[in-house]
Formats: sequence, C-alpha cells, structure tokens
Amino acid sequence: MFASRMVRRPVRPLALAAVLVGLAWPGVAAAATSGGVLFVSSFSPTVRWTEAMLATVNAELAGRDRPINLYAEFLDRSRLPDQPDAAEWAAFLASKYRDVRPGAIIADGAPAITLMADLGPRLFGGAPLIGIFPDFNDLPEAAARATTMRVTTGPHVDRTVDMALDQWPEASRLVIVSDDSGPSHHLAGIIRAAVAQRAARQPDRGPDRGPGRAIEVRHLHDHRIEDLESALAALPSDSVVLYTHLSVDALDRHFQPEQAAARMAKASAVPVYALFEPDIGSGVVGGAVNDPRAAGRLAIQAALELLDGTWRPPAADEAPYSSGPMVDWRALERWGIRETALPPGTEIRHRPPSLFEAHFAEALAGLVFIGMLSAALALISVLFVQRGRLARALRDANSRLEERVAARTRDIERALTGEREARQRLRTFLDMATHEFKTPLAVIDSAAQMLEMLVDTAKEGVGRRLTLIRSSARRVSDLVETCLAGERIDEELPVRFAPFDPAALIGRVAERQRGHGAIVRVADSAGLPALWTADADLLGIALDALLDNARRYGGEGEAIGLEAGRDGGALVFAVADRGPGIPEEERERVFEKYYRGSATRDKPGTGIGLNLVRTIAELHGGSVFHRPRDGGGSLFILVLPPADAVPPERRAGRPSGA
Repeated sequence: MFASRMVRRPVRPLALAAVLVGLAWPGVAAAATSGGVLFVSSFSPTVRWTEAMLATVNAELAGRDRPINLYAEFLDRSRLPDQPDAAEWAAFLASKYRDVRPGAIIADGAPAITLMADLGPRLFGGAPLIGIFPDFNDLPEAAARATTMRVTTGPHVDRTVDMALDQWPEASRLVIVSDDSGPSHHLAGIIRAAVAQRAARQPDRGPDRGPGRAIEVRHLHDHRIEDLESALAALPSDSVVLYTHLSVDALDRHFQPEQAAARMAKASAVPVYALFEPDIGSGVVGGAVNDPRAAGRLAIQAALELLDGTWRPPAADEAPYSSGPMVDWRALERWGIRETALPPGTEIRHRPPSLFEAHFAEALAGLVFIGMLSAALALISVLFVQRGRLARALRDANSRLEERVAARTRDIERALTGEREARQRLRTFLDMATHEFKTPLAVIDSAAQMLEMLVDTAKEGVGRRLTLIRSSARRVSDLVETCLAGERIDEELPVRFAPFDPAALIGRVAERQRGHGAIVRVADSAGLPALWTADADLLGIALDALLDNARRYGGEGEAIGLEAGRDGGALVFAVADRGPGIPEEERERVFEKYYRGSATRDKPGTGIGLNLVRTIAELHGGSVFHRPRDGGGSLFILVLPPADAVPPERRAGRPSGA
C-alpha cells in the first residue's frame, strides 16, 4: 500500500516525538536491551497490508523458543502530517533508541528504506537492512546498495498489466486509478513502463492475428472519489482499469484502500485489476498481487537468520518474491472471463461452495418449514371445529353487507353519470373555445403581419399600430393557452414521462418568449444532464408561464434571467425578474387559482399561470416557490426530482382534482 502525499513543512523534534510513536507490538520486551528487530513501515498500521504483514511477523516470532524484541515505527500521514528533515529524524531516533541496538532492520516501502539507508549506519551501527519493495532498481542508488536482503514484491506490475490486457482483448486503453501521493505517481510510472515494454515485446502478432495493439495509458489521480466513480462508469468497452491505491482523495477525505477499491469496482463499466492482495474480494478481478503475508514471512525469516548468523545471500534464481497471480471467481463471472485465460498457478478465491455446502442451509430451512407447517396444520384442525358457527355468522354478515354495497353502488353510479355528463360538456366547451378564440386570433395576427409587409410602416405611426395589433392578438392567444392548459390539467390528462434534452427545452421556451418581445438571458447550461425524464410538454408550459409572468410584471425593457442546473439528484429551474415583487403576506397565495397580487392588479392577467406551474410541479413530485431578490424583483424556483422518485400512480395519470 502507499501512504498519502505529505506537506513539506519543517517540524521540530519535540513535535516529531509527539506525533511519531513507536509501537511495542505484542510480545515485545522492554526497550533497554540490545538485539531484536526494528520494523519501519512507510504506511499506516491500520492499512490491511501492514496489519497482515505484522501479524505474520508476530506469528513467526511467537513460534521461537527464544523471545525476540520487535520495535515498530510508522511514517503514515494520519499520524505524521509534516515531513521532518534528516537531522530531526536522527535526533528523534537517537533519543528514542539510545539504549537499543537492533540486530536487524526491516524497512517496508521507499520512504522507510531511504530513511534507514541514510540514518541506520549512524544510529544503529552495522545492523543489516532488509528492504521490501517492488523494484529496487527504482530506488536511489545509495538506498538500493544499503539493503543487505531484498524482498521483492514484484515483478507484479508487468504481470498484472499482461493479465488485464490478455483477458480483456478489446482494450486499447489502460486507465490507472490512484490518489495523488508520490508513491502512487512512482507506481504509475512503473505501469507506463510495463505497457511500453509489452508493446516492445510484441510489435506484431503475426500474419494471422495482425499487429499488436497500441495501448493508451491514462492516469486518474487527485480527484474526489465520486468523480472517479463517475469517470469509471463512463468508460467505453475498449478500456480496462488498473487500481493501485487510494487512501485520501482531492478533498483530503481518508479511505481504507480496499474500501475505495470496492467503490471503484462497483462503479466501473469495465474490469478493474489490482496490485495488492487485500483488494481481492472487493470486486476487482485480480492481478499478480503483492501478498503481505508472504512479504512479512520472507523478511522476518531473513532477519532471524541474520540474528542467528545462519543467513546466506540467495542465489540469482532464488530471488525472494512475495507476489503471485490471484483472482476473484465472482469477478470472472461478472465479466465473462474464462478460467482458461488465467496464468498458470493462479489462486482463485471466492469460488462457489460444494453441492453439500450450497444446499445444507436449504435443507435445514426445509426442515424448519416442515415443522412450522405441522404446527400450522394442528392449529387449523383446532379452528376447524369452530368453522360451522363462524361460517353461518359470516354468511349473515355478507348478506347484510351485499345489500349495503349494492345500495351504495347505485348512488355512486348516479354520481359518476352526472360527473361524466359535466365533463363531456366541459370538453365540448374547450373544443369550441379552441376553435372560436384561437382561429380568429391567428387570422388577425396573420393579417397584421401581411400589412406590415405591404404598407409603409414608418408613415404616421402605422408600424406602431400594427405592432400593437399583433402584440394584443398574441396576448389574447397566450391568455387562451393558459386557460385551456389549466382546464386540461384539471381534466386529469395523463403525465407522459419520457427522456428529453433540458438544454434544448430551455432554448425553445426562451425563443418563444423573445418572440413576444421579452429580453431573456439564459445562464450557462453546461452543468445540465444530457437527458432528463419528465413530461417535456407540461414542463414547457410551466416555464412559459413563469417567463410570461416575468415579462408582464418585470418592468418595461428589463431582462429576465433563466437558469437551470442540478441540485443533488433534482433538476432546478430559476426565473428572475426586476418587477415590483410580492409582499410577504401574499407569497403563498399567488399560487392559488385566480388569485392576483395587489401589486399587479392594474395589469392584464388571469391569476392562472402560477397555479398552473405549481400543479405541473406537483404532478412531477416536485415543488415551486418564490424568493424576493436583492434590489427588487422576484425569483421563482421550480424543483423536479428524478422520475424514479415519482410515485407510480402519478406516472399513470394525474391525480383527481389536480
């Protein structure tokens, strides 16, 4: 695992002593001794990698007849937010271990190896250094040279890259996911080199298979974890993900790396591979993972041999590696990866249980069910004795109930017949109003438009009068549209939920209002979703009503602001004007049908528009409310939740009396 990035600010030795605590692990003797093993980790003791490694180390020590002291130091960010310089480290460690001379030092990770290579000889004499690291060629030369024994937690990167690209053959893009720490960037560089080496190894796959794939490498780091989930969910199918480590995101929120791996694997649209054994089981496919237990076992065995004087340098073909191929069977099934595509010797975890194990719980549940059924049958037998008496009483009650239901049904049928007749008359009136009002208005507007083209509009105010005729015709047409829309919604027309483009809808509504002479300024809609599910026709009526309200009462020549965006999971529209505003005592009543505010009663209107907006919002499970603006004017905000939050009965049709 990799520690988070550190803020490089000097810290005093006393502060260092306060935040860096050496843990006396279980089974450790007092510090005033010589010998023992000093374990220095670059990572937090709460990370599963470190926990598993130290658990293995303690298990090895517990099996010895002669007790061995173990001293542990951790360089993790959660306990040490600042990074001291070498002099402060030397002063602190010299003070803490003035009475201790470890016989061997185990250093896990680049920061710990580099620090011990620099300070170890001065503070602990000739104590041999055992390093745990993926590739010692990537360490500074002095640090690599100072390691007596090397436990190589690789080469696993190139093998994991090969596994990912071989098992997902359509991949042309490798996406690295990590935090923004220095070790994470270092590991990303190793991954890039592994991809380049793979391309160099197979520039051409032969005449039957074509040329080798050109793999694009992309590194996602220094993001919020939610942004990483969204990015992985949007990846095309020609991608594959390699998760390295994430313990802190761009908002400095801390995570367990395996928990972050689980979130990445769940959100990703393509397979996710990993490099560390604790991540197996979180949803990742797997990889040539780094096993902390193997690393801890190799390191402590070498340390004990050094203390006993029996250690010998390993031969070139005996290089101690702590990694191996490991996969999660459930992830293989999820992505359709066959076991024949796995490297030889791959450990498969979370395979389904055997037939006996799989059905043992079912058999036990069956026996419990049979017992419960027997008890129920016994109870039924007891109740059957009373059946005759209860059946007679029930028949009498049913007869009386049927008579009452029949009488009530006749009353309801008469009422429904009257309501249907009334609704039929209302529909007839609406059809008549549509024809008798809108057709003449369209003729008037068309004639005025034709006159504008045929006569000299600059002569004696002719153009102004023709413009007045057209605007008056449009005003009456808008009034008819608003009234008809309100009545049609009262008629319980169905709400038709369907995907639509919110930005396109806003553009159409704004353009219609500009045709009526309004000055509409639409805010940047880049944050809007590409698609939203709602009744776009009804939503267009609501926005038209809000903009028309702002145009009528917002003041001559004043611009109307129209803004839309996301607020959590909801879609929000805001319409702002510079009109007279609404008194506080009227802010709820303006949404009542036919109610007109005191500040606007001298202007034409019906009092239907805002009531219509509220009705449409409620049909979508949303709301609309008013806020006064600083400097005068009104702000109306329309909030629509996602379609899946709307009750099913509202998707089928409008509620009665809407």
